[in-house]
Amino acid sequence: MARRSWRNFDYLLLLGLMLLAVYGVVMIYSATINTLGLDDPVQRQALFVAGGLAILLLTASVDYRLLDIVQHPIAVLAPVVLALGDVILVLSWYSGQASALAEGTSVQLSNLDLAPIVVGVVLVLVVYMLDRTWLEQLDLALQRFLLVVAVMVAAGAAYLLVHRATAGAPASLSPYLLVGGLAVVYLVDCLTLRFTDTLRNPLYVLMLGLLGILFVIGQVSGGAQSWLGAGTVQPSELSKILVIIVLAKYLEDREESGSYIKTIITSLGLVAVPMALIYFQPDLGTALTLGAIWLAMIWMAGIPLRYLIVIFGGGLAALPLIVMNLEEYMQKRLLLFINPNSDPDSYFNVHQALVSIGSGGWTGKGLTHGTQSQLHFLRVRHTDFIFAVTAEELGFLGAIAMLGLIFFLLWRMLRIAARAQDTFGRLLVAGVAGLIFFQSAINIGMNLGLMPVTGIPLPFVSYGGSSFLTLIIGVGLVESVAMRHRKLEFD
Repeated sequence: MARRSWRNFDYLLLLGLMLLAVYGVVMIYSATINTLGLDDPVQRQALFVAGGLAILLLTASVDYRLLDIVQHPIAVLAPVVLALGDVILVLSWYSGQASALAEGTSVQLSNLDLAPIVVGVVLVLVVYMLDRTWLEQLDLALQRFLLVVAVMVAAGAAYLLVHRATAGAPASLSPYLLVGGLAVVYLVDCLTLRFTDTLRNPLYVLMLGLLGILFVIGQVSGGAQSWLGAGTVQPSELSKILVIIVLAKYLEDREESGSYIKTIITSLGLVAVPMALIYFQPDLGTALTLGAIWLAMIWMAGIPLRYLIVIFGGGLAALPLIVMNLEEYMQKRLLLFINPNSDPDSYFNVHQALVSIGSGGWTGKGLTHGTQSQLHFLRVRHTDFIFAVTAEELGFLGAIAMLGLIFFLLWRMLRIAARAQDTFGRLLVAGVAGLIFFQSAINIGMNLGLMPVTGIPLPFVSYGGSSFLTLIIGVGLVESVAMRHRKLEFD
């Protein structure tokens, strides 16, 4: 059976990937030659390619359907995660109070009032027991609606009573209001969307744990607190693959439900939580990538076009509000994209990229002979702006060859998705293809001045280990689906 599976391995996809990776190594060599301060990036990238090939083959050899098994729901995980959320809320509140009293003051466990934490945990457990013994069995929508109204009215009345009795809710009651509010949200969710059911997925909880721990022990690099283990692991990159796997499982389970609105809202919430954690690192580019993955996968899941149009319209309507609440440096990048003259110094590198691309002509100036790249006018040329180096040194034809390889990979993936034997496999492939397409479009658009600068690398070409190996794992999953696209045969 194993030998028969390897016959279905997509060797053309592997060949295209290796050609693109070698293309990247060559361009990294040209972009970094005679550049001081870099620790032999060509050798490191070559090692990434060699190691990535081994990881791809290993991933492909594992049946992708095992990813369904490791996501077997554990009911108790939801209250555990929410109870931990109570702890984080209370600790964050005390930390804010300490900072307000004296700058640099830290929260000491011995000085904490643990009563709010205990109350919060008890409330979460009470809601969990109610859900298990009663709420899950409620079938009538009217009953659920009336209970939601009753809960909201009771919560609002309780808050008003506390506010009036304490003349504005003194600080000592604020932690109780926080944990009480979380319990109310949990209860309302159990009666409506049941988004908290997603917290029963061990893989999803693991992803949230990895992203959450960054705020405690994460290391800062490039302005973002996104690294673990002395800069060797970047959970936000790994989260791209984990989101694809979790979303594929969720959408497969609800394929026959017929409740499109609930599926859209809950799946969006499922992705929004890791997006928020990544955004606050801050890393806008990776957060947007998760959103693009979600959009590609719900489209492949068969959500009717009218719902997608509504989502697109809602996104456009909310865009001004989103922009107003972005970090200041993110707003400056958007303003620079709209009006380059607002900050000529910051626009310098985009201008140099356009000069590089425009001066390459049809066949380019020759490898290692680019003016903008070799004279170091173009910055971060081996990562974010490697496409500009390619267009300058290999010309329009060289850039088209690179694009051709990327689209060849996407075509092979879509072909595998069409032949997948189940919805889970088809959605896995769609997520990986959406990831590669989005990163390619944003990076190349950024080089051409058609997109704001976001720091998203060009797949398999830009220098970097975390992004490259993450995408390699994704392609390994695609190959795993390709190897098992036919139904099992019994001898």
